[in-house]
Amino acid sequence: MKDSDFPDLGKSLFDVLIVGAGINGCAAAEELANQGYSVALVDRGDLGGATTARSGRVLHCGLQLLAPKRSAFDYLTDPLELVTRLRSARRAVRDFEEFCREPPRRLEPMTTFVPILRDSPYKGWQVDLGAGMIEAFGGSDANIQYRRWSPAESRSNPFVAGLSGREGLQSVVSFQDFRFCWPERIAIDAALAAERSGAALASFARVDDLWRASDGLWHAGLTEVGDSCRNTQVSARIVLNLAGVWVDDVIASAKPQTAVSKKVVAVKGVYLLVKLPEPYRGLGLAGANSIGEPICCLPWNELHYIGPTETRFAGAFDDVRPEEQDIAFLLAEMGKFAPGLSLTRSDVLMAWAGVRPITADRRYPKGKRLPFNVVHDLAAEGLPNMLALSWGIIANHRSTARALARAVSSRIRPSRPAKPRQGGYIALHGTGRRLQDDYPATDDDVRFCVEREHARDLTGVLFSRTGLGWTGRLTADAVLAAANAMAPLLSWGRSRTLEECGRFKARLKTDHCYELM
Repeated sequence: MKDSDFPDLGKSLFDVLIVGAGINGCAAAEELANQGYSVALVDRGDLGGATTARSGRVLHCGLQLLAPKRSAFDYLTDPLELVTRLRSARRAVRDFEEFCREPPRRLEPMTTFVPILRDSPYKGWQVDLGAGMIEAFGGSDANIQYRRWSPAESRSNPFVAGLSGREGLQSVVSFQDFRFCWPERIAIDAALAAERSGAALASFARVDDLWRASDGLWHAGLTEVGDSCRNTQVSARIVLNLAGVWVDDVIASAKPQTAVSKKVVAVKGVYLLVKLPEPYRGLGLAGANSIGEPICCLPWNELHYIGPTETRFAGAFDDVRPEEQDIAFLLAEMGKFAPGLSLTRSDVLMAWAGVRPITADRRYPKGKRLPFNVVHDLAAEGLPNMLALSWGIIANHRSTARALARAVSSRIRPSRPAKPRQGGYIALHGTGRRLQDDYPATDDDVRFCVEREHARDLTGVLFSRTGLGWTGRLTADAVLAAANAMAPLLSWGRSRTLEECGRFKARLKTDHCYELM
């Protein structure tokens, strides 16, 4: 859909309105459009933005889901917890294998090492058993390259050499995970595939009002975010509320007649990007910090990223940024976990922060972590034909899309014939002049992102669609070259172009602690 088509959204009745164009919204739009449903996908921001863009970027093999919090013997007193973890691990393995099989992979393999200390909540043989279960879940295709190393065998590992408490080291386990090259691109590819199958896309469109009329149809009042502020109204038979941390806000906009329980808890996570010596390249380290929460140091091309923090967030979801206290906390915790790294504030090249929509549960102040991807049917709470999703993660987005499509098909039939899967990936041209010499993105790619991929700002081009911003080496000249390529397509004059560069530079400093070179 072109920007000029925005008012025409109100002229059609859609089978499904999807609110939220993160990874799960884009994947659901693709799945439903392929099944023959007419779909409108709307988001207050860019495709693949918000939580998707600020994620941990790891496609786990599922082994970590079997780890107990305190001791493996806890499962004897809480067998339901074990069942939940086994089911989650089985799903993770299948999603892991599906993602690894299908092109484009957009994945980089990495070897993750986990130290097992004398006071760890699990023993080496228990991890061996868990790895065997993961391989059994995956069948003949499963190959996580699992190995357990003795202290002597792991002595040459640079991470192990720098560990705290090495005197209590019992063994080290290693396995293969994958890193998403950049998750926004995966979401954008899915959204574009949905569009080629007939879905209507409206990014930068805010849902102001949502109501269900006497005819049973849902209606949403939309306002464009940006220069025009145009309005339109969208009608649909079913609403999928996949708005991430805004899920409860979308529910509130429907003005339910009865109280609706809170669906998500917003938890802020911060990551730091650092450069480690060459021996660490391609290797990752994972474990628990001093308060028992996850901490990792994982490879990112020639760099590594460290995180996450785990803090309740009550601020504006549009303004989530890494604060200096977040950075200091992560450096201190990594100093306790792996003091041999000797990281200081000057080693941090850039940072990012996101807010995760974890399933709300009064028993868990920071949300209930398992299971992932919980679908809520809001009919029992006075909102029929509205489904919401909490704690939707990137690794499970395809199976989540299929689950949502099954929920839709149990309620309505598609209004169109089914279509073969379009495939989301269309390679950027790579022709034209490079934005900077050490990265393949070109000015032709920038124009393609604006003309064909709904990019509206420099963040959408340099981070979400080309990935250049995530390298930690973005230059001011590259930003200006991208802005100049975008300007004629978005009707920016010279002053507006320079304003956009200035705005982007300020955002890099506040959102990523990064100064342009």
